[in-house]
Order: sequence, then structure tokens, then C-alpha cells
Amino acid sequence: MAKKRLSYTKIMELAKAYGVDDNAIFVSAADRYSVQVDLIDQMRKQIAKDGLMIEHTNVKGDVNSDVNPLTVQLPKYIDTANKTLSLMLDIIQRLGNKAPVGDKLGEFLNEQ
Repeated sequence: MAKKRLSYTKIMELAKAYGVDDNAIFVSAADRYSVQVDLIDQMRKQIAKDGLMIEHTNVKGDVNSDVNPLTVQLPKYIDTANKTLSLMLDIIQRLGNKAPVGDKLGEFLNEQ
């Protein structure tokens, strides 16, 4: 089952609702997450453009096929972004004010 993609805007709204949107640790993590998501999107676009296999010429002039190096790096970036997102949600949960009316965090986590 595919999970919904987390929107940066929704996370920031959640942080504001819990009063951590100006917390230095949260802001730092949010900035990192934003950069990570942008990098992941760029990597996916480049893989779609280049394909899973690439050709390169070695020093002898021979053309070799090889796995696109981005396919190796992409899972690492995704894992790092997931950890950063987990940190952001943990900050909201632990450092945020008591759950606002309707418990937005609970609703949000149940959607996933």
C-alpha cells in the first residue's frame, strides 16, 4: 500500500499548531529536510532522464556500460530524509504544546 507523500507545508502547519515552528532545533531540521527533498527530486529526475544504466568512456577510449551512480545514492538520501522527518515529528511531539483541539498530530499520523 502506497503511503501519502508528506508535504512540507503540512508539517510546518503542524509545527505552528504545536508552537514549535520557531524552535531552533526544529527550524534547523526543517531547513535540512527541505534541501534533502529537493535533492531527492533532482536525483529522481536525473535518473528518469539518464536511465538506470549509463555509458562512459575509459582512458583507453573504450565505451563501458555501468549502473547509474545515482541509483546507489538515492536510497541513502531517502533514508536520511526519513530520519530528518522523524526528528521533526519527534520535536513536535516532545517539545510542542499540549495537543490542540482535534489533535492534529494524531490525525496526521493516522493518515499515514
